[in-house]
Amino acid sequence: MKMNKDNNVAIGWACRSLEERELFGEGPNKNGGGPHECTEESMCSWCSMKEETMGKCLRCGGFTGLDSLFDDDGWRKSGFEKPSATCCEYFEMSDEEWEACKEIQLLDREDRRKRAEKEYLEDGIALIGSLKHPSLDAHNKSIDLCISSLTDIFNSGEPSYQNCLESHKILGVAGSPPVYARSIISVHETTTDYQRNDGEMRMEISFRGKESGITYRVELIYARNNAKHLASRIDEVLDANSSYPVSDGVLKGFIKATDFLRFQVSRVSNGGGWDYLCIDPGEDFGLWPGDSVAALLMCLHDDLNTALEPAMYTLRGGLKEASKMAFLKGRSKLSIHRLMAYEVAYNSIRSATSSMPADEVYALVSRIKEKFSDPDYARDRPPAEVDYGLLQEEAWEGEWNGH
Repeated sequence: MKMNKDNNVAIGWACRSLEERELFGEGPNKNGGGPHECTEESMCSWCSMKEETMGKCLRCGGFTGLDSLFDDDGWRKSGFEKPSATCCEYFEMSDEEWEACKEIQLLDREDRRKRAEKEYLEDGIALIGSLKHPSLDAHNKSIDLCISSLTDIFNSGEPSYQNCLESHKILGVAGSPPVYARSIISVHETTTDYQRNDGEMRMEISFRGKESGITYRVELIYARNNAKHLASRIDEVLDANSSYPVSDGVLKGFIKATDFLRFQVSRVSNGGGWDYLCIDPGEDFGLWPGDSVAALLMCLHDDLNTALEPAMYTLRGGLKEASKMAFLKGRSKLSIHRLMAYEVAYNSIRSATSSMPADEVYALVSRIKEKFSDPDYARDRPPAEVDYGLLQEEAWEGEWNGH
């Protein structure tokens, strides 16, 4: 590649397209197997003719020198539009003018990137907000909690190729590195026409564990008609609910009967599909289903630490394999040593829950959590209390209990 210093244009060859090659009667490959292949060593006719007069503009990415290819009559016969004598408005700028112009364009591109990423969040908020019902105030507040969880996950880290679920390229200045608008959480409606006609709305929320890099999908299924039925008599239900000694027993029963908002959780499988996870947060997270969804999103986002809870045996199942695959795919933020420390902790908790009293299990879990609260724990080397050569399911039970 040669450089013309006067106009900052790189001189070289370039094959435009098959149409131009056909225009010059480009013959078949002498060796057979189709048309002649244009290469630097064996250029096509179009490239050979323009080798000395065509150059790529380093400012707009276009080409110059095309105007001399034909005379005016030749351009008319070719069927192509004759290009201007200069490539673009930037071609005639001085270096100082071009640098100032490029700086403005780069700043504009960054503004467009930020706006695009903000739109990812706004679109997700709008979609989740559509699950509200005007006559169910408590339910609407629980949906606001879901939106808060979505926003917290969206803002939990700088989006990158490693952790993003959605991205698109932002057009910018020729020769500058590519820039992408990214989002680390994705919300999409998946309702089919049949489901919509049946009064149902579905959406999927996808994101990765903040340290594990494992991809999760939470599908929300909203039965709009059932919500409408509950809303139509919610005042009566609330009035009766206040008359019973069991806290919210009546209201809880009607919410369960309508089942107007439910969810299904999946984790990406080692083969690239989805493995269903039977996760039910139960009633500890709140009365309304949106409360459970909001808590679920945050728990899965912090999956490795959530799995330390003794009751989270379903989440622990397959987590060791999934976290290793995420590591191999470059999505995990953990070192191998810390990843293995989590694995042994899960083995220890599983063994303890089947052989120790509940108070001792929770004491063990408390000690384990304290160790993992230190970001430097098992980051660069195996923890001092563990012999990684003895890595097996029960190998560390005694070690954890002794520290």
